[in-house]
Amino acid sequence: MWGERSMSYRNNGFEQGMGSSGSFWRTTMRKQSSRVSRFVRAPMGRWRQRASLVSLLVLGLTWVLSVHQVAHGSEFRFVVEDLPDSSAAWLPGEVVIHTGTDLTGGLTFLLANPTTRTHVFLVEGLYEEVVGENGEMSAKPLRVTVAPEDSVRTVVSIAQWQGSQERGAVEAFRFFCPLHRGDADSGGTIHLVHHGGTIRTVP
Repeated sequence: MWGERSMSYRNNGFEQGMGSSGSFWRTTMRKQSSRVSRFVRAPMGRWRQRASLVSLLVLGLTWVLSVHQVAHGSEFRFVVEDLPDSSAAWLPGEVVIHTGTDLTGGLTFLLANPTTRTHVFLVEGLYEEVVGENGEMSAKPLRVTVAPEDSVRTVVSIAQWQGSQERGAVEAFRFFCPLHRGDADSGGTIHLVHHGGTIRTVP
């Protein structure tokens, strides 16, 4: 019992003996802790600001790219339809493309096949861009197979229209499904006009 009391007393005495030194030690530790906290908070604050800035830059770049893609480059949609005589037609049947505006940034065809048969979209005189195994670009006649209830996006080569063309000249390109051609002409026509304008369907 005496030993326990002595130990307890010595502990109390030690704390009491610290006196102002104990207070000074606690005050010093608080100041150091405060400095450490400020030191940690400052980089964290700067890191959050930089992270926010990076996020804003990424969002801005994404928006610019999306606007650029919408503003430059035209995509036109064709949909195949089965006809009563078992032939097929790609619609719309006639399309006008103006090279002055519609070919800026490239030209893409979106081919949709909502039917239960496989169809082919073939355009006489047009070419599609193809990427080889080594990444090289080449062009081949535009003939795209579209499976049932599927869609395919193909990039049309515009290299043949890069040179000088007579202003106002019109070129015509026939398109159809070679697998399902009936006795009646179920093909369509793409009219390429060499002056400004926008893509539109001919009534």
